[in-house]
Amino acid sequence: TFENLVAQDLMKMIDQMPNGYKVVFNMFAIEGYSHKEIGEMLGISENTSKSQYLRARDYLKKQLEKIEIEREG
Repeated sequence: TFENLVAQDLMKMIDQMPNGYKVVFNMFAIEGYSHKEIGEMLGISENTSKSQYLRARDYLKKQLEKIEIEREG
């Protein structure tokens, strides 16, 4: 189904992210840690965690836009 395809696409995109993005994205969006906790666990600043998360979101948005364009085309 379409929902499964989207979920599979998202998992593949997350897996293909640069490692720093992927680790922070997974810890914040999936596991529910705060940026402060992520910073402490990874030895980075809270702001670096926030920055990596925002970059990960932008990366996913661009990848989703590519898929949308391909499906429309």
